[in-house]
Amino acid sequence: MSQREKFELINSEVRSFYEYCKEAGMTDAEMDIICRPLTNAVRKASIKRWTRVFLFLVMVLAIGYTVSQTETFQWHASAVARIVMIKILPIWDWTPLYYNKCLIERSQPQNLDNLVSPTDCIACEAVKSIVRVSDTNYNEVFNHHLLRGAPVVVTDAHYDWSISRAELNLTTLIGGDDRLRDSVPCRILTNIRLGRQPMDLEEIVSRITNTNIPSWFVHFQNCDIRAVKSFRILAPRPYFLPPHIPPSHFNWLLLSKNYDTHRYKYLELDIGLIIMSQLKGKSWIQLKPRAPCEEDCFTLNLELTEGETLVLGNSLWEFEYLPGKGENVAMITETDWVES
Repeated sequence: MSQREKFELINSEVRSFYEYCKEAGMTDAEMDIICRPLTNAVRKASIKRWTRVFLFLVMVLAIGYTVSQTETFQWHASAVARIVMIKILPIWDWTPLYYNKCLIERSQPQNLDNLVSPTDCIACEAVKSIVRVSDTNYNEVFNHHLLRGAPVVVTDAHYDWSISRAELNLTTLIGGDDRLRDSVPCRILTNIRLGRQPMDLEEIVSRITNTNIPSWFVHFQNCDIRAVKSFRILAPRPYFLPPHIPPSHFNWLLLSKNYDTHRYKYLELDIGLIIMSQLKGKSWIQLKPRAPCEEDCFTLNLELTEGETLVLGNSLWEFEYLPGKGENVAMITETDWVES
């Protein structure tokens, strides 16, 4: 007898029993009492069936998650995904999204040619060098320097820094923070081949610190707000920043060891307040006037040494750096700020 035939037989028997009870003059309450063992059994069977379905789904998800974490699966999944993306190119050109920094455009202007006008060049045409100050305040840094287009170096910006330079160990810092270990930088440049991308911070730093290469450099940008917050411990908020300036939304780490080169590294920074803290070693900084101010303003060069901090509003300047010889660590923060 098939399952359907069994069901129809049981259904016929139940209907016959129901009609018999009605003819016998039994009420619905009495029929409910008589049928309660049957309804309870049906209910228990239904619960047991759904429990098995739920446990089966949980088991499938657990096995699927475990398999997805293996390197073999991830490699094959990445290969299949790339093939699929290549195949759909004739239907949908996704390359603009791939090369964009953000899927959602920021509210600030992205066209720098329109952002800087020839009239703005007046602000930087007389800036020939970068002043160094200490024991300063908001009025001196912002009103005396930044608002006239001039960058400034604060030599004691982090005089209350609680972490000594000797304790600056990125491997320990990243290994002890879950938010940093799983964070994936949105921009990275290095002379070391890192292999597959994207790669999380823990693996990046591990490859760099464990390498036997005598000369290397790496810089990367953190867009993950969790990583941005965690790295703030390296360079806390400078004492001269007023409360109305918000915390940094992105930050960069610049690392190098015995990297002797003459080619400056360009960083594409958001327009706003840029603060570079030299945590270890030194860096050479080159600030080039943005178009159309190249002929009106001077290119500024400076050496930023350990413990010093460069502060600038970069609407007029393009930022490039050259790592110093030896071991160097620097951090750059990007903050929304309107020069007004």
